[in-house]
Parts: sequence; C-alpha cells; structure tokens
Amino acid sequence: MSALRDVVITGAGIVSPLGHTPAELFDRLLEGESAIAPIEGMDVTPFPCKVGARVTGFKARDWVSNRKNLKLMSDAVRFGLGALKRAHADAGLDRADVPPERLGIFVGAGTAVGRTEDLIPAIERSVKDGAFDPAAFGEVGMHAINPLWLLKGLSNNVLGFGTADLDARGFNQNYCNSGVGGLQAIGEAAWAIVEGKADVLLAGSSDSAVNPLHLTGFGRLRAMTNQTGDHPVRPFDARHDGFAPGEGAAFFVLERAEHAAARGARVLGRVVGYGDGCGAHALSAGDLGVITTACRRAIERAGWTPDQVDLIYAHGNGTPVYDRREAEAFAAVFGDDGPPVTSNKAQIGHPMAAGGPLSLACALEAGRRGVVPPVPGVDQLDPKCALLDVVRERPRHTPIRRALVHAAGLGAQTTFIAVEFDS
Repeated sequence: MSALRDVVITGAGIVSPLGHTPAELFDRLLEGESAIAPIEGMDVTPFPCKVGARVTGFKARDWVSNRKNLKLMSDAVRFGLGALKRAHADAGLDRADVPPERLGIFVGAGTAVGRTEDLIPAIERSVKDGAFDPAAFGEVGMHAINPLWLLKGLSNNVLGFGTADLDARGFNQNYCNSGVGGLQAIGEAAWAIVEGKADVLLAGSSDSAVNPLHLTGFGRLRAMTNQTGDHPVRPFDARHDGFAPGEGAAFFVLERAEHAAARGARVLGRVVGYGDGCGAHALSAGDLGVITTACRRAIERAGWTPDQVDLIYAHGNGTPVYDRREAEAFAAVFGDDGPPVTSNKAQIGHPMAAGGPLSLACALEAGRRGVVPPVPGVDQLDPKCALLDVVRERPRHTPIRRALVHAAGLGAQTTFIAVEFDS
C-alpha cells in the first residue's frame, strides 16, 4: 500500500482566466468556453503569437491582509496569494486547528521578475540613431525603471507574503523548476506530511506567461501558436502548432486523514502517487524514457496497475513535438487501450508553473462529478497521437476513481501526481 495514501486534500483555491473557484472553472470548461483571445494592453506586433488567456475579475485587495504590500507584488504573486488564501478558507482551517510551527507552505515558483512591460520606457529612452545604446541606458534609461521592479517578482514572494499572512512558521519550501514546479511542490508536500514534518501544508503555484519575456523566449523556440480565431490551440490535433500563454494560480491544503477527521474536514481526494524526472538534454521536446518512467513511478507508488487509471489530465499544451512525445509515453505505459485523456490548455492557455496545479483542481472536480470535459478544436488526431482516447466534442460521463495529472517543463522535466477519490 502506498505510503502516501494517508495524505488527503481538504481545500482548494484557484485564480484562473475562466473563474476563481474550481467549480466555476470546471463548469466553463464543460461548456466549451475559452479565455484565449487577442492580447490587449501591449504591442504584440514583434511576436509570432498574438493570443493569450488573461485573468479578469480578480481583486487582489480582497485577499491581501496588508494592502500596502500590493505595490511589492507582480500579478502572478497576487494570484498566488489569492489562491493560497482561498484554499485555506475552503479547507475550513481555523488558527486553533494547527500550531504555527506545524503549518507550512510549499510553492512552485513561477517567473521571478517584475512586469517586463515596465522596462519598455527605459528601453525607448536608450535608443540612439535607431539602435539600443547601452551607455544611454546607464545614463538615462535606467532611471525610468521603478526601483521596486525586481522585488515585485522575486521567486519567493508568494512564500514570503503567504507565511507572514497565515503565520505559517513550520516547514516551508520553494521550487523553481519551470512548468513542473507546481506539481513538484504538491508531491513534495505530500511526502513531508508522510514524514511527519508538518500537520498541514498548503501547496501549489502561481505564474503568468502573458508578457514580452515569454512571448520572446517561447516564440524563439517556436513553441507558441501562430493561429488566431477559433481554437488557436489544439492539443493532439493534426493542426496543432503550439500553445498560447496563460496565467493563474492553484493551491491545495494537504494533511493526514486522521488530522482531517479530527477537525471534521471534508476530503476532496487523496494524493497517493508522485513521480518526476528530468532529461536535461531535451530543452523543450521532452524525453520519452523520462516521461514513461515518471508515469510508471507515480502509478506504482499509488499501488495501482495501469488498467486501473480512469482519467489522465495531460500536459497537452498543443505543441506538435511534445503532444507526440506525451502520446508516445502514454502508449508505452497503457498500450492501445488507455484511459480517457483531456487537457485544459486549449481554453485557459499555458500558465507555466501553475498549469499542473490548475489541472489537479480540474481532476478533483472530474472525480467528484464523474464527468470529463472535452478538448475543443480536436477534429482529427495527429496520426502520432492516434492511440490516445482524447475526450472531444462533448463531455464524457464516466465513474472516476483514480486520475493522473501530468505537467512538463523546460529541460525535459516531467511530473505526475496520482489522486484517488473515496467511493
């Protein structure tokens, strides 16, 4: 039996482009809604990708105790504090339920800089004769940069502000591992609970990729979509050409089942397996052996067999190279009769480190409701993804007892979380 089986999820909090509760996000996914739209508020002319999914309707001041701190937070940090506090409230935690020294936070850190858009005035002032002049930047341009710019996006901001806000003086950790950081934080938090290092841990991530930094970097890697209009992102479809940037956050409350029962907490699911790996040499293509090994490790640690998996929430970001690598790995693990596969990145974009945790929030809803959202825009599977049972066209109603959630990052990093739902 898995050593992790005693770890339960008792609270979930999210901020996303399609809603700020797991139920709202999931409802809108079921309805086929998409938040991916033309990017506004910045000039995207230089970039091949013109679309993204932004968070709207989120009021950070409602979730930050000391509002003076808002000036020290990037959007991603604000999303993280909101999701963290929402998870804490959703779990019904009271300060008396856990001593501060036994309460901790595990964060998968996202982009560790301020808004790159805020550097544009400095760059514009540093142009001479049509070219960027480093000397002018040092003399004039640098003075146009807010001195707090770097501080707003430090990688440990969510952890720092969160521990102060919740008086979490226990075991606290920060993981800076691109797209897998969020799921790693959750998996490592589950192990920490098993090892008795804390009574309650909040774990998850926040991130934002709708900015010039990501549009430039992933644009040069040719990982972002060039399409506009309906369904610009099509995971596993023959017309897939890349992902759209997204943003958001998701955090969860983890504790031992016995601890949760003692305080009368509701259980959303159990974290029963965790597997990850890194190929290092494969920057963005993924490594078949690494993905396959990590997937099998999560299943084995859960005490399952592959035929017992009822659902895969795939990374499914819509890039041809990774969609095919992921499909190949799932075929190696599950054969030609694998479980249903879905992804939410065709609707909320790719929120980088927060992608895995947001998929976990969706998997928890799928398990509770017994329904899987379809992946919109998938009309004809890429021949190299043809063995996948991708849910498309309409929601699929089916009992879900066990689910895998997958996230991937640069350097062929890959992480799986196995969750189980009590019958």
